[in-house]
Amino acid sequence: MKSIEKYNQKLFVSLGSELDCERYSQLSTNEKLEELLKPNEFVYFKVNNFKEACDLCQNFINHFNLGGSNWIGGRIINESNNFIARISYNGRIWDNEDYEVAKEIIL
Repeated sequence: MKSIEKYNQKLFVSLGSELDCERYSQLSTNEKLEELLKPNEFVYFKVNNFKEACDLCQNFINHFNLGGSNWIGGRIINESNNFIARISYNGRIWDNEDYEVAKEIIL
């Protein structure tokens, strides 16, 4: 577990989703329309800490009814665009973008 005091700096978290191409052809017409209305880009928001970033990500996922295959956000960066952490679909926070070596950051 890394100390979060190290990250006492300006933080930004990405919010974003993408079309679930594999599932799209199996959807009903209404579900296809709903899928197409979901945001299809990244937006970065300034946050004060990891908890705020995690809450913002979970609210975004819930608001747009995203699945794990839609969610592409959660990257936390500093003002120099350096990677700090990643928030996964389930709200867990990781210290590395490579999930094979990442360690969870516990708040």
